Amino acid sequence: MLNYIIKRLLLLPVTLFFIIVVNFTIINFAPGEPASVTEISERGEAERLEGGVAASLDDRYLQFRERYGLTLPVLFNLWPMISPEYVDSTLLRLELREEPFKRLHDLRIRFGDQARFIMPRLLDVMNDPMEDMAIRQSAIRFFVRGGLRQAVLGGDLTPEQQRENKEIAAHNEFLTSQLPTAFDTEEEILKKIERLDLWYEENGVRLGYEPDFWEKVSIFFFETRFSRYFSRVLTLDFGTLRDDPRKTVVAEVSRRFKYSLTLSVTPMLITFFLCLFFGLTMALKQNRFPDYSLNFIFLILYAIPIFVVAPFLIEQVALKYGLPISGFTSPENIYNSLTTPERFADVVRHIFLPIVAIMYGTLAAQTRLARTAVLEVSRQDYVRTARAKGLANAAIIRKYIGRNASITIVTSLAGSLGVILGGSLIVETLFEIDGFGKFFYDAVLNRDYNVIMFSAIAGSFLSLLGYLAADIAYTILDPRVTFE
Repeated sequence: MLNYIIKRLLLLPVTLFFIIVVNFTIINFAPGEPASVTEISERGEAERLEGGVAASLDDRYLQFRERYGLTLPVLFNLWPMISPEYVDSTLLRLELREEPFKRLHDLRIRFGDQARFIMPRLLDVMNDPMEDMAIRQSAIRFFVRGGLRQAVLGGDLTPEQQRENKEIAAHNEFLTSQLPTAFDTEEEILKKIERLDLWYEENGVRLGYEPDFWEKVSIFFFETRFSRYFSRVLTLDFGTLRDDPRKTVVAEVSRRFKYSLTLSVTPMLITFFLCLFFGLTMALKQNRFPDYSLNFIFLILYAIPIFVVAPFLIEQVALKYGLPISGFTSPENIYNSLTTPERFADVVRHIFLPIVAIMYGTLAAQTRLARTAVLEVSRQDYVRTARAKGLANAAIIRKYIGRNASITIVTSLAGSLGVILGGSLIVETLFEIDGFGKFFYDAVLNRDYNVIMFSAIAGSFLSLLGYLAADIAYTILDPRVTFE
């Protein structure tokens, strides 16, 4: 058993790694990005407004995309191998503007992101007297875009980081001053190109714009969105919230953990014992009134959606019998004045209806599964043998039928640990509980990648632990199961 547990624990980080890769790829290849803003139109329809500017030179927009690593390819970086033909054709397409606006907008943003990996070719276009002046000016804009760097952010910077930020600010100020304007003459544009040539001669190699073979290999693997994100995950840095960089994802999750833990684990444990009890009752009274009546009740419960049950509980139970309808506890000033037993009672009163609303559907489904499991176990040879030996019916149910039927229920509930961080959006919204359901729902709407990725990682981790706990439970429930 110990060897098996050690092997599973060693495989856990490997499994989590591939889960992170899959989820990260799906999220990043989904249409849109965090720079998109969701708004409601006058007709009540959701609309997305794409952020950004023509050549992606807006400072705030660039800082936002840099923070999320959106200026890099997702898994592998082949941009240093971009051909001169691609650069020329892209500049021409952007200048001719013969394609739909959305396609040109996306191309302009992508080409701006690629600019720092194709600086030598952009320099060649800028200095080519045979090129059209409009194309050369476009190359200047993307050259400047490629040369711009983002400062090191934070309130506790080292002296070295402060010096680096000063250098970055000076370079950025110089580069932006060389952008062509509508009032520049051809002579002025040529002078700007000369100044950019000198700047590149002084800084091009030092800033890595001309990588050698091994530097390209390093860029291929490490200059990617996934590499940047995974390097932070290894240090347990899951980033900050999109709307408030001062709040970390881990801190916000920790603040909500007790709510989600209570509203997920408690119903799961209650469901396990209740569905086993009702499953035994239905199976032992098969094709009789208890079986038919319970089957009918659970079928009705399974068919009623939660957004119908939750308001019904609020209106017909809470308001009539004086139960709380919002929050996890009473207001803080009241809750802090209570004794420990009174606090426990206060929490129970507040979460009773939310737990019923979360639990009833799962209970209905798991009870019918438990009935089937009990019937199947009851027909096994070892149960017939126990009856033939004259064992009491209660002992047979407890030692043979109940324990073996529990294995099926444990298997079904094993993955439920993964939903601890998911909560229940409808229940949490209606009962005004500050849990993960609403938290992650808002993150999806806002395209808050850090929160979405953390929910996927944490949910997967808890699911894997749940399955490991289920395997261990198998050996307890059925001594015949061994992992040796």
